[in-house]
Amino acid sequence: MPRLNLDYLDTSNFELRTKARSLGFGRRLYYAEKQALWLKTQISNISDRLKLSTQAELGWQRELNFYQVYARSSELNFFLPHQIIQQPFKFDHDHFEHALILVDARAHFQVMPHQQSITQIRQHLLQAVEPLVCLQELGYIHADLKQEHFVNDQGRVYLLDFEHVQSIYQNGTYELNATPRYMAPELFQGQAKSLQSEVYALGVIFYEWLSGQRLQATDYLDWALLHCQRLKIGLPESLQVFQCLLEDMLCKQKPHRLTDFKAVRSYLMTEIE
Repeated sequence: MPRLNLDYLDTSNFELRTKARSLGFGRRLYYAEKQALWLKTQISNISDRLKLSTQAELGWQRELNFYQVYARSSELNFFLPHQIIQQPFKFDHDHFEHALILVDARAHFQVMPHQQSITQIRQHLLQAVEPLVCLQELGYIHADLKQEHFVNDQGRVYLLDFEHVQSIYQNGTYELNATPRYMAPELFQGQAKSLQSEVYALGVIFYEWLSGQRLQATDYLDWALLHCQRLKIGLPESLQVFQCLLEDMLCKQKPHRLTDFKAVRSYLMTEIE
């Protein structure tokens, strides 16, 4: 990707796209349509206009560190083309210490399955699994899987938002921050995130995409009841070939669930025809 020089950056090309809640935490996300680039950053401590969220700052630093440590490796295929800004700068009247610039990429799950053959759907799902297998082999889980965190750039699927990334081998050192829609039953019971809770989250993503329906709940307790008791998997007749895969990914009992992303990949490659 072309590198940006902040000394000559035309900020008028960038439009603020930060969600309202994140604004209060000091997060800033800008989009430049002309260059098709995103600029993500966090207001630095020298600004006292906002009461910053410690969680947001830690998440931003964790993501930035993850990029700095691993993104130079050509063997890792889950990072979008990007540029890391590692010098203080002023942007839109605020001061920042670092920034992450990412190319714009289309959402991987924006293509509807009813427009594809079974073979194409299987390939679409496999494309989503591959970066997760790579991350697993590195010894990490994403820990915040959502449909919008999968993007496709020039035929390859990448992951977004590594603010919650954690080691597979961590022992409860991370506070549980999760979106109830994607939470495995054991997370509602206070257990730590794991490869199998990640498989469950991916199962929710697959199910919502294949069924064309969003899971519905009113609050945290309602989500807990849905995932721990009420969730029933049902696909259209034309997609029944994926029913058993989803049941194995969304099994309420963790020991009976597919163990990791390699198991998901293997199932897709050997059991789906």
